[in-house]
Amino acid sequence: MQLKSAALDQIAQFICGDNPLPFPYRSSSRLTTFFTGLGLDYIHRGETRNAWARDAVIDINSKASKEGVFPSDEMIAVIEEVLNPAYFTVGDLEKVNLDAAMALMNRVLKQCKLEVAFDAASGVAKLRSVDGHFVSTAHAAPDVVKKLTFAPKVFEIPQSTEIQHDLVAIMMPFGAAFSRVHDAIKQACDSAHLSNKRADDIWANSTIIQDIVDLIFVAEIVVVDFTGKNPNVMYETGIAHTLGKHVVPITQSIEHVPFDLQSHRVLQYHPNQEGLSKLTLELAARLKTITNGHSW
Repeated sequence: MQLKSAALDQIAQFICGDNPLPFPYRSSSRLTTFFTGLGLDYIHRGETRNAWARDAVIDINSKASKEGVFPSDEMIAVIEEVLNPAYFTVGDLEKVNLDAAMALMNRVLKQCKLEVAFDAASGVAKLRSVDGHFVSTAHAAPDVVKKLTFAPKVFEIPQSTEIQHDLVAIMMPFGAAFSRVHDAIKQACDSAHLSNKRADDIWANSTIIQDIVDLIFVAEIVVVDFTGKNPNVMYETGIAHTLGKHVVPITQSIEHVPFDLQSHRVLQYHPNQEGLSKLTLELAARLKTITNGHSW
């Protein structure tokens, strides 16, 4: 299902948050962060804010929707993020009011037989149909979960190491040219209140590949930098995908991203001061989106 034009216009206004709406105001940079934090490549470059936001949600709304009464996964993510409680904990609380914001959003969604409500399991706003079914439970889950069993010959899979849900593993080229990039990634992790490690931070095994596998295995999130088409990073990305990690790709050039992965959202950055500052901001937003609402 796709939302109607009038609903999209209202949602775009909610995202911008101009007074007197009870939503947080978003400047140009925060509009960009709102979308890129969801893995959506919409960059505000000075256009009229409300018109630009409306064009963005119209484009998102046009994507393939879920079967039944729900819009696309991307549109669902936007609606739920507008009511992310984290946005309503700072600022002028007389103007930014979560209950009032939710009431306005539900007035818009009612015509589509949808509403947002707080999910007790996660403590965040979730889209559901008016009959009370949340998106995550709208369709029957598979009765059988297939598990992969394999025995690599080049390295070993750790047997007893517990997952560190606040750990980000960084997979990137080494060398002085990437030292500032590494610093930008670490700053993003700090901003998201996550710890981080790179392969050169550990030396627990006789081979570096085993240290890398151990690091990927225990991390919840893996940031990979495809810049330069580094073969080690490609190999490590394959391991991370196989182990079911949240992989966040970044690159200085989209041409460096393998063809098979170009359908995934990638944070592209420039290696100058402005570009690295932007990388820190956008990557931090993406990390917060991944970790938001998880009780692990």
